[in-house]
Amino acid sequence: MARRLTFAARSGVLKQLRAEVRRLASVFGAEERVAENLALVVDELVNNAIEHGAEYRHQGLDLAVQIDSEGEQLRIEFFDPEMPSETVAGLAQMLQAAANGMPSLESERGRGLFLLSVYLQDLRAEAAPTGGLRLVGHIARK
Repeated sequence: MARRLTFAARSGVLKQLRAEVRRLASVFGAEERVAENLALVVDELVNNAIEHGAEYRHQGLDLAVQIDSEGEQLRIEFFDPEMPSETVAGLAQMLQAAANGMPSLESERGRGLFLLSVYLQDLRAEAAPTGGLRLVGHIARK
């Protein structure tokens, strides 16, 4: 049964959110190391949404993370309902590039996406059914 966490796009939610992600990962049978990695992934996603979303976030809609169990993996979905469609498309392209190797350390963008691609398999960014971003990936529970 999927668990969905919704929260404001503010850095003040990160500590509690990381703790809740660790707890949910444990409920789904993830090893402690996996729970920590998943909390790191969520922290990176939310930090990026806060930092880069400041330019388009005008409605104050909540961000969301959904975690579910799929066989030997956990599925994570991240939602940013205010991300414009052209930004979603650009993010999808950047994810493909990140999967091909670490970006230049001189590049201002891409290192966070590379980090996500290290921890998550089948990582993709797409338009959410209700608009905005839906980012999906999987992580092995063990």
